[in-house]
Amino acid sequence: MANERLEEIMRSRTDKRQQLLDLKQDPYPAEVRRTHTVQKLAEDFKRIKQDKRPVVVVVGRVMAVRKHGGLSFVDLRDGTGNIQLQMVKDELTEEQYERLKLLDAGDFIQAAGRGMVTERGVDTLLISEWHFLAKSIRPLPSNWHGLKDQEQRMRVREIDLLLNEEARKVIELRSQVMAWLRKYLIDDGYLEVSTPILETLAGGTAAKPFKTHHNALDMPLYLRIAAELPLKRLLAGGLEKVFEMGPRFRNEGVDREHNPEFTMLESQWAYADYEDLMDFTEEVMEKMCRDLLGKTDITWRQETLAFARPMKRVKFIDLFKTEFDLDILEEKNLSAYERIIAREGLDRPKTANYGQMIDALFKQKIRPKIVQPTMVYDYPIEMDPLAKASRQDKRVAEKFHLVAAGMELNKCYTEQNDPVEQRRVLLEQERAREAGDEEAHQIDEVFLKSMEYGMPPNAGWSLGIDRVVMILANAATLRDTMTFPLVKPEKIE
Repeated sequence: MANERLEEIMRSRTDKRQQLLDLKQDPYPAEVRRTHTVQKLAEDFKRIKQDKRPVVVVVGRVMAVRKHGGLSFVDLRDGTGNIQLQMVKDELTEEQYERLKLLDAGDFIQAAGRGMVTERGVDTLLISEWHFLAKSIRPLPSNWHGLKDQEQRMRVREIDLLLNEEARKVIELRSQVMAWLRKYLIDDGYLEVSTPILETLAGGTAAKPFKTHHNALDMPLYLRIAAELPLKRLLAGGLEKVFEMGPRFRNEGVDREHNPEFTMLESQWAYADYEDLMDFTEEVMEKMCRDLLGKTDITWRQETLAFARPMKRVKFIDLFKTEFDLDILEEKNLSAYERIIAREGLDRPKTANYGQMIDALFKQKIRPKIVQPTMVYDYPIEMDPLAKASRQDKRVAEKFHLVAAGMELNKCYTEQNDPVEQRRVLLEQERAREAGDEEAHQIDEVFLKSMEYGMPPNAGWSLGIDRVVMILANAATLRDTMTFPLVKPEKIE
C-alpha cells in the first residue's frame, strides 16, 4: 500500500513537471541569482521590512506549503536557515498565482519580495514574484524523525542531513575541526602535502589492505592504510615538518568505532621525539576544544571528558600489572596469555603471537575502562616495527596513544631512523606475514633505500578525525561523523 501511494505521488509530480514544460517554463533553469541568504536576511530584516521596494531575492527548498484560500504560506530553507514566505493572490500575477497549484514540499524555488511581520509576529517575505528552480519528483519522508533504522538513514544520507538538524550539526563540526587542525599545523610551521592513495605496497601500520589492479601497467596495487612511509621519505628529502589529512582504507569490520574508509591526519616532525609530541597533543586537544566549543570539559554520553592540560599519563606495561598482575616485558610465554583470554571470555586473535595477544587483551579488557583522556605510553617494542626503542629500556618502544572514552584517538612514536635495524625488523615482519599474519608489514625497499640515504631523528603523530569529531559532537557512532559512510545497498525485490 505504501509503495502504491508513493507511485501515485510521483506520477502526480511528474505530471506537474510536464505541465510546466507545456507552459514553456523550464522546471530546472540553469541560471540562479539571489540578493540574500536566509541568514543575511535575518541579520538585515529590520532595515529590509522598512524598505518598500521588492529588492530581496531568496532561493532554497520548500519545506512546507500551507494554503488558505487566496493566501499561501511557504516555509523556505537554504543552507543558512529558514524563512517564511507569504504568497497573496493580489500581490502576484494571475499566472504566478495559478502556478502555486504545481508547488510541492521539496521543490526548489526563487522568490522576490519585501519584508513584513505577520500578526503572529513572524518575520516574513511578502512575495511579488517567484519561479521554479527544480521540481522534486520524489516526496520527502514525513516520518524521518522517528526513523530508528540507522542503515536506512545512512543509505539516504542527504535526506538525513536535510531533515535531521543534529546530524547536520555533526557534519558542520567535522568541517570546523578539519579547518582548525589545518590552520594550526600550518601556523606551527608544518607543510601540507599529498601522498599516493594507490601504492605498490601497503605499509605504515599493521592492517589488512584493499587490493586492486592497474590494467595499463598490469600490476597489483593497494589502497593506502597509512601515509607514514611517504611522509618520512619527505624528511629524507629535506623537509622538516609535514602533514597530510585525508582518507585511509583498511579491510576491517564496521562497528561503532570503525569504518573501512576513514579520515586521518598524519604528520612527521624532524628532530623531535615522542615526549615532544605528548606536549603537542595536549596543547592541540585543549586549544581545539576551547576554540571550537568554548570549553575543555566535553560531554560524552553520560560522562564529562576533561581535555584541559595536563592529561593523565600512564605506562602501558603498568596497566597490565594492575589489571592482570602480569609483567608483560618478562612474560613471553603465549600460554599465559591464552589462559587469560580463555578465563575472561575474550576473542582470541587469529595470529596468536606475543604482540597480538597483548593487543587483544588491551583493546578488549583494559582500554574500555579508560574514560578520561589519558596518554598511554611505553609499549613493548614488538608491538610496533617502525618505532625506536626507549633509551632507558630497549624492550620498550617510545610510543603513546591518547585514549579517551575507551577509544584510541591518536598514535605517536619516536620513529626508527637506523636503516640496518629497520631492515632487520621488517624482515622479521615478512617472515610473520609468510606464516599467515595478514597484518604484518611488508618489506618496502623504496622506503629502506630512502633511510639509507640518511633520515633525521623524527617523531610521527596521527589523529583520527572521525573519532575526535565523534567525541566532540557526542555522536553515537563513527558513521554519524561521515557524510556517506559505507552501507550495504538496499535490496530491491
